[in-house]
Amino acid sequence: SAAAFALGAAPRAPPTASRSRRHIARAPSAAVASPAPATADVDTRTARELVAWLTVEKGLPGGAAKAVSFGDGGAAKLVNDVRAGEPLIEIPQNLAVTSVDVADSPIVAGLAAGRGELVGLALWLCLERHKGPLSEWAPYVATLPSAGADHPLLWTAGELQTLLQGSPVREEAASRLESADDEYATIADQIRSNPDDFPLDAYEFLARDAFVDALATVSARAVWLNAANCYAMVPLVDLLPLVGAPPPGVSPAAATQLAAGQPGSAAAAGVVDYDAATECVAVVSANDARQTARVVCVDPLARNAGDLFLATGAVDESHRGDYLAFAASCARSDRLYEAKRQVLEGMGMSADGQTFPVFADRMPMQLLAYMRFARVQDPGELMSVSFEEDRIVSPMNEYEVLQLLMQDAREMLAEYESSSEEFELLQLKEKGLNARQIAAAKLRLAEKRLINATTTAVRRRLAPIRGIPTKQGLEDPNADLLEIFDAIENLPNKPKQMFDEFRKWARGDYEDQIRSGGGKGGSGCG
Repeated sequence: SAAAFALGAAPRAPPTASRSRRHIARAPSAAVASPAPATADVDTRTARELVAWLTVEKGLPGGAAKAVSFGDGGAAKLVNDVRAGEPLIEIPQNLAVTSVDVADSPIVAGLAAGRGELVGLALWLCLERHKGPLSEWAPYVATLPSAGADHPLLWTAGELQTLLQGSPVREEAASRLESADDEYATIADQIRSNPDDFPLDAYEFLARDAFVDALATVSARAVWLNAANCYAMVPLVDLLPLVGAPPPGVSPAAATQLAAGQPGSAAAAGVVDYDAATECVAVVSANDARQTARVVCVDPLARNAGDLFLATGAVDESHRGDYLAFAASCARSDRLYEAKRQVLEGMGMSADGQTFPVFADRMPMQLLAYMRFARVQDPGELMSVSFEEDRIVSPMNEYEVLQLLMQDAREMLAEYESSSEEFELLQLKEKGLNARQIAAAKLRLAEKRLINATTTAVRRRLAPIRGIPTKQGLEDPNADLLEIFDAIENLPNKPKQMFDEFRKWARGDYEDQIRSGGGKGGSGCG
């Protein structure tokens, strides 16, 4: 099975379903993969021809996209100043392509049945590309060129293993690659096994490379519509560059805020969704922006840089809400395991494995609370753990939890070829790197920065626990634990210390000490 893409599977509308004006709202699905631009080969002329076709042939209202102009590579700019809340683009739902359109296609409907939305849309795109200028959607398909040779779905398994060594997304990338091949294999087998339903000459266009490239394009360009609970291929909207969403609770406008001292003006942060009142896919500006400012689309799925890379092949180096997933669990051997399991399941969590997003600019409070709860051994302290407030159960419990979190971060860093950020920084300065090497280095660097930010935050929280003022002065109430953990922390440094001592001996740094007996008495050899 093609698990990586089957997650997007949805109950398909029956083949006889009419193309009603509300077809978007009736196309259910589960959110999995990616809205993002793969538009490098889309030039200004192609973009303008699409606007003309939508307006003249498809009846797009004149003001539906007048706030935005498109240039080479899908670059979008504001025609006039806009205020927060103003619509930038409004595309009627009958001009968007969804699983309903796939189900209405006599050629690909049977192959798409029971498969994920993204796979169905990829089959649709394969067919429309094959039709060429005869396609009903030809001007739109012209803005859906190949995803490019460097999309992760087109990497080799060896490249994924080597270039993404240590990256948390490596396993998922390999899974998607395998899933794409498996998906095509089952489709090809379905065609061969049913020649009456699928005449071979009618499906010659469906070659393996064509399917995988279409799947990569759809993964990069399909727009997730939260209100309609479905994916859609939306003309003009899917030309907008995709940027990472800010952390939860932060305005989408933060995705385009400039850093202090950074020149230029903030881009217009577009928020895309289906508007049931107007029956349009609307892009609304989340912030005030000036004329000629860039227009971007904030990721509606709030994915991290790794997941966006898998979808688009590009790394968002300024992702304001980037995060890594840290996992925690309760030990089954814990005598309080059953009680903990019941409490956690009551809160919608699992005792056997729960992941939490860890952002660069904040401590992972939910993760800390979970780990505090998991490490409690006194039944009386179980109810003292708060998942709403940052409340320490006990100094010893907190110390243990923070050390475990530090250990997890160090283990993650140890998976990379080098744990240092300097490794990628130097690599990115090298000449002759190909696009895949550059993207992988940028992704690894972003991940390492997140991990290092976490270790820094943990060290800050450890500081007051390591030394607490008492009547006897600055003493550590957990001195025994501290000695153990310090020994563990210093283990990686032991080989280096041994080598340094050997080098000093080789240089003769200890000769005077040997002659004088080290100043502490002779060795018995003279």
